[in-house]
Amino acid sequence: MNFAKLVLVLSVLLLGCADLATTNKILEMGFGEANPFMHLAQTWLGAWWLIPKLGLTFVIMALLWRSKSIFNTALVVAFCSTPVINNLLLIAGAS
Repeated sequence: MNFAKLVLVLSVLLLGCADLATTNKILEMGFGEANPFMHLAQTWLGAWWLIPKLGLTFVIMALLWRSKSIFNTALVVAFCSTPVINNLLLIAGAS
């Protein structure tokens, strides 16, 4: 087992949870979801919209685990951090 790959894949889970927490904070502040797919999930599923969001996180983790390129895995992890960073900037700007 590659330790770096394990850390990267677990980072996706951590970033997914951080995205959930920051998105909930933004929704509490009165803002809306920018992602149209998640907005649709919120409209249809109400409080259960977290399930498809976490489901997508687990799909990404499974695909990354099968990846043979540690560089590509790191790029995907960096991409997964962008919603969290954006949410934190929105929260900081609104405070």
